[in-house]
Parts: sequence; C-alpha cells; structure tokens
Amino acid sequence: MEIFGTDVPVAVVAVIAGVLLIDVVVLIDLALHDVRHLPRWAWALIIVLVSFPIGVAIYFIIGRVPRGEAATIVADTPAQGSVASDGFGNGPEVGVGTGLGVGAGLRDEPEVGVGTGLSESPRTTSASPASNAPAAGAPVVATSDLRKVYKDTVALDDVDLEVPRGAIYGLVGANGAGKTTLLSILAGLRRPTSGSVELSVSRRALGVLVDTPQFDPWLTAREVVDLARHLSAPDLPAERTTHALAQVGLSSPADRRVGGFSRGMLQRVGLAACLVSDPEVLILDEPSSALDPAGRREVLDLIGGLGRDKTVVLSTHILAEVQQVCDTVGVIDHGRLRFQGPLGELLARTRAAYTLHVPAPATLVIDKLRSVVWAVEVIETAPGRVRVTVSDAEKAQTDIPAILAECGVPLLAFNPATDLETAFLELTT
Repeated sequence: MEIFGTDVPVAVVAVIAGVLLIDVVVLIDLALHDVRHLPRWAWALIIVLVSFPIGVAIYFIIGRVPRGEAATIVADTPAQGSVASDGFGNGPEVGVGTGLGVGAGLRDEPEVGVGTGLSESPRTTSASPASNAPAAGAPVVATSDLRKVYKDTVALDDVDLEVPRGAIYGLVGANGAGKTTLLSILAGLRRPTSGSVELSVSRRALGVLVDTPQFDPWLTAREVVDLARHLSAPDLPAERTTHALAQVGLSSPADRRVGGFSRGMLQRVGLAACLVSDPEVLILDEPSSALDPAGRREVLDLIGGLGRDKTVVLSTHILAEVQQVCDTVGVIDHGRLRFQGPLGELLARTRAAYTLHVPAPATLVIDKLRSVVWAVEVIETAPGRVRVTVSDAEKAQTDIPAILAECGVPLLAFNPATDLETAFLELTT
C-alpha cells in the first residue's frame, strides 16, 4: 500500500489502525468512568503518548475506577515532603481559572491546576447516587475522625463534622485554624491523612468557591461563567449564565475582561461560576472577604436566600456574618472542632444581651426593666438606646415587648446583642 509516495506493508497499516482504534475505544471508556490518582486529562495523555499497550494497561490497572466501587474519600498518607505553600491551603494558583473547582459544580473528579489555589493533588471522591438521598435533616456532608498533617503541623485533628441538609453552616475560626484545609477536603481537592468524608449527593451536585479565585485575564466575566457551565452542567441552557451573573450583581460588567476586575469583582465572578450549575451543596471559602460593605451585604443576602433550597457550608473569620445568615455553626481552633450545633445553642453558652431603641428619654423603660428578675444589667448606651443583659433569653424575648407596651413606649428597634465574639473567645481561649 502506497502512503504519501512510500510503500507501506498492509500489515503495518493494519497494526497502526488497530492501535488507533483501541486508543479511541479506551478514551471513550475514560470519558465514561471515574478515575483516581490523576485527573482525567492526564490519563488521556498517558493512553495516547505512552507506548502501546503500556499506557492502556497502566490506565486499566491503576487509574480506572470500576462502576459501583465504594464512594467514600479514603484517607491517604501524604507523599513525603508534600506541603502546601503555607500549610493551610493558600498555595499559589496555577493553570487556568475556569471556575472548575473555583466556582462551578464539580465533575466526577476535581482537576489539578485549574486556578483553585489549593496546591495538593486531588483524589477521586464520588458520592452515593442522588436517588439514594437521605431524608430531610440527615447530614448531607459528614466527616469521621478527619485528620490532616503537613510534616510537623497538624492542620486538622479528629474532626467529626455534620452538615444537615438545608442548613447554612458557618465554619468559624481564626486565620490558620484549618478552615480552608477542611473545606478543600470536603470538596475533594485534598486528601486527608486519616479519617473519611461521606457525601449524600453526587459530586456533580457540589459547587465550590475558593478564597481569592483567579481567572485568565483575557476572558470576560460572561465567558468565565459560561465556561463553568459547559464544564459542569452542559445540559443547562445558556440563559443560566446570564441569570448567575445577575444574581451576583455583574450584569453590567458581564462583557468586560476580568483582568481589569478588582478582587471583590473577581469574588463575584467566582460565586457566579459556582451558582451557574445550580448545585445542591455550596462550599464557600470566605465568600465575602474581598467585598466592600455594600457588596458584603448583597452576598450575605444572596447566601441567606440560597439556604431555602440548598445546603451551604461557608467559612469566615468575620463573626457578624455568621450571626446574620447561618443557622448552624462550627467553631474550629488549631485544627479541632470545639463546637458544632445551632447558632442559638452557641449563643446560649454565654450570657444573652439585647439592644433596644426607643424614643428618648428612656428612663421609664430602664426603671421597669431593672425591676424584673431576669435582667442582670440595664445600661443606656446613648439617648434612647438601651442594652439589656439577661439571665433567661427566652423569657426576655417574650417580656420585653410586653414591658414596652405597658409603658406605652413605641419600639423602634430590638436586636440581639449577645456577642458571638464572646462565645467564640470562651471556646478558643
């Protein structure tokens, strides 16, 4: 047989055609199965570039995950000397920031080097099928004896996390407490040293936003979010991109290149890329850290609204944010989960307080409040503004409006003043 003017034996042509056909079949198999140890694109390169049949054999023996294999993150001892740049997940970003692992709902396996800011290689962590979803109220994300060690640094120490379905779970801790490490393990972007993570939703139903997301500067915001849609939920209509941009307040600059965006605007792009696939579970690392006060308020309102039909796990060191939007809270300190439960239960661990705003002068109201048994301290902090520290929060919430009505004084504002910071410091100091 003559090819390009050269006589080539028919047998050689048949062998080459057979090899190419096998490679195509194996690549199709790669697209249909989960993989482990390496991202899907890396296995594709091994199949195509490594001498046949070695590359194919390596894929089937090491990389291919058989259907039906257990879907739990298994602890893995980290490679010798493998340490993130700062030990807590703020490693340098590499590759292209397309939103996969930054914002979009993840595919069956997170990929390496896609602008995640998490420097360790991910591990395949498929979840149980959505059809087997537990009843409402059961944990949608749970960890058991989770531990992560970087050389001599214990980043996580036997963490047993439980995130109820439909909760807005606030993970609170100081910088370096282990928040980012924990969230990156939940997202499948890191491997635990020991312990396990269980998800009751498909990994396709996760949306992940890392702290300070980065994207290719020549892309527009619309292109970034639409690329995230193509990668994570290609069956959704293109209108989802426009809707996600509108949700985060980026309708006007949607067609501007992200290279000129401020850090706060990049945060919004990442959040839009996270929302575009309509995930069931959102994992948000410091979602409002780079925003101005108005932008922070908008993002918190958005997160609060998402809690109606989604499960949200967010980390923050801004305690006021947790008190505004979260119904469940976990306090992490030096890698240990010091508290986990309803926000009200955490606040109840410390003495409750409330602030009242009534028309000045407030003398009559103050005298009446000081006469009740449950009022520990009543202070007028400014004309018409009263702080009441109480021993019985439930009774105070019932009686304070009645006292004001009895005094004939209108109530202009009534807010809890129990300082989450006080409760946090009691747990961590």
